[in-house]
Amino acid sequence: MRKSPLYILTEDLSFFYKINKELNKLKIPFKILSVNKIIPKYSAIILTKSNELINWQENEKNSVILAYSDNDDFNHYLIKVIAAYRVGYKEKYSELLFSVDPGKKTGLMIFLDGLYLYSYCCFEISEVLGKIKQYINCFQENNPTLISLTFKLGNGVLPITINLVDKIYLIYDGRENLKIFLIDEFKSSKIKANQKNRTHQISKDELSALVLALRRGIEVNQENYINILNQLRSNKKRKDNRAPIKNQNANYDKSFLGEIALKVIDGELTLEGAFEELKSINSLK
Repeated sequence: MRKSPLYILTEDLSFFYKINKELNKLKIPFKILSVNKIIPKYSAIILTKSNELINWQENEKNSVILAYSDNDDFNHYLIKVIAAYRVGYKEKYSELLFSVDPGKKTGLMIFLDGLYLYSYCCFEISEVLGKIKQYINCFQENNPTLISLTFKLGNGVLPITINLVDKIYLIYDGRENLKIFLIDEFKSSKIKANQKNRTHQISKDELSALVLALRRGIEVNQENYINILNQLRSNKKRKDNRAPIKNQNANYDKSFLGEIALKVIDGELTLEGAFEELKSINSLK
């Protein structure tokens, strides 16, 4: 049900103004459905209050109804609305992937079950970690199965990368289904994406994080990450900061890579689909 039309159906003015404001900020299109109108017969996502469900839930079988209760975390509710719209509604999602381009401004890209969910430009590492925790808590909520977590961290600013790896292992110590990859940042900031006249635009830092998400990198674990990061630091001092994770995918045409990036953002390609498309183009060179 990815990109199903979105409707607000409520008599609660407080909820209406709140969700209306947030959807406008997110530039997610929606329509307002008055309570005396017939609910669409086609698949749609309907946003309402839980105490209003009794008014129409029994007669509604085609649409997904996302109901908000005053006791709910509104930020979590909003994230689930974005997920239903961009990824497709599921009672339980299976994987979150966070791609991070560290720097003075840190790009953070978030993918859910292989599809683009949302992105941020952060100014503090605490902000990055806060966003990550918020999304994990949201999708782990009421889910007895541990959601898989994948982190792709750029190696361009090693002190920040080291800090992030330390913090992730500290916060999620011993957690199963957790993978961390160190990604070569070579030319990741050189991507060219034509975002003119696009309603959903992202910053160059977020685009760089997206490029990192399209690279394989090298996987680390709690036993070897200190040695690998120290090796990277040593290589950086020798002005050879690309070893040992030199990435074979760094030479894609910048404009073509930008086109692929926009397809990922628009939900036309999964991360794996984008990687395979890039791989097939590269094999033709």
